[in-house]
Amino acid sequence: MRMLRYVLGSLLVISLAVVGASAHDSGNSGPSSTQTQMNPQAKIFFDQGQEYAKKRSWDLAIAAYQQAVRAEPKFVEAWNGLGHACRKAKQYDKALDAYKQAITLKQDYANPHEYLARTYVALGDKEAAMREYEIVKRLDARMAVDLLKAIEAGDPDLGDED
Repeated sequence: MRMLRYVLGSLLVISLAVVGASAHDSGNSGPSSTQTQMNPQAKIFFDQGQEYAKKRSWDLAIAAYQQAVRAEPKFVEAWNGLGHACRKAKQYDKALDAYKQAITLKQDYANPHEYLARTYVALGDKEAAMREYEIVKRLDARMAVDLLKAIEAGDPDLGDED
């Protein structure tokens, strides 16, 4: 009986270790805000960008996100945040570049596709916005609902929470 408990306990520990390793390596391309191999300075700048964005201090958010992506060029969320801050500051060309970089790093990340579509709406390019909408619909159907309303209304900020 004692040997059975030992074997079962060992199997449980091994199973938990395997599940933990699988959860940690979930196929993300590039560092994210939750991965440990990221440059710690990049995370600090990213967090600053998030705080500035909450306050709608777009120029300060842009500067912080730029520092984050300089420190960690594969930081997908920082590229997305940079794009968002640039869009809100009406720096559409920079927003397009940042979103496209985020998508290059992680194609199945719905947020930059949504924000890219909203940027196209701001630029009056409904056709490009609808192409991105189709991608968002595949990745996150709920997100796509609000995005479609924004595209149809021609209002990039409709349903967009800062």
